Amino acid sequence: MKIHFDLISDLHVDTWDEDFSWEGKATSPYAVVIGDVSRERADMHPVLKEIASNYLMTMFVDGNDEHRWGLDDLRISYETLTEDIGEIENFIWLKDDCLVIDNVAFVGTNGWCSYDFGLGESNQAYTDCKEWTKSTYKVSMWALQQVEAMAMSDAGFLCRTVKKLQTHPDITKIVMLSHFVPDARLLKHDVHLDSTHRLGTTGNSFLTKCIEEDHEKKIDTWCFGHYHSDIEQQLDGIRYLNNARGRGGTEWCKPVYYPKRIEIDF
Repeated sequence: MKIHFDLISDLHVDTWDEDFSWEGKATSPYAVVIGDVSRERADMHPVLKEIASNYLMTMFVDGNDEHRWGLDDLRISYETLTEDIGEIENFIWLKDDCLVIDNVAFVGTNGWCSYDFGLGESNQAYTDCKEWTKSTYKVSMWALQQVEAMAMSDAGFLCRTVKKLQTHPDITKIVMLSHFVPDARLLKHDVHLDSTHRLGTTGNSFLTKCIEEDHEKKIDTWCFGHYHSDIEQQLDGIRYLNNARGRGGTEWCKPVYYPKRIEIDF
């Protein structure tokens, strides 16, 4: 049997001039929206509502841009995001949560960043990356510490959930959903990122720890966002995919954007 879903991420609707429209673009009964819809909370509800109106079910994972102006207190930012999204029909926010459709489990989390992603085990590289982030994004060190704590928490959630799903024989496949990039090997081709501070903020080095709990080899696909160029790659038997639109007016964006149809055999 097969299940299909549309992969959507990094719409950044606040950076595009035209109104967002999803009419006629759906190719599957389900949609997965993996963060960075907009930095402006006022955009969130209408965009997500429009997407959800075209699908039987839409799964949403928040990105960093949803919290851009609330990094100094992520607890409050998450509380207000719940209010800003509001009640939307045929919609579920996978905030450290899991949804099972047929025999496929969709496991979602933001993921955040660990500030050492792809930079090796050097403490200096990690420290320099945090200082660069603080200076570049004009945020406090307290905000960065909150992000780092969330990154560890999200990675822990994935480990616990994958371990638990091993005990459910009716679940034959797992689809992981994270906004941040899960494996630095996926970005080794990008000369613009390699060995840069920005690379360190692109993903979370601890997200793939959950694979160690996948003794039944149920993890089939990992969908992610945050990175604005297309990736479809196999690593250690797992398919990694993204489909970001990107920020309007940048080199890494898609003026014409469509969902990416993903198929899972189970």
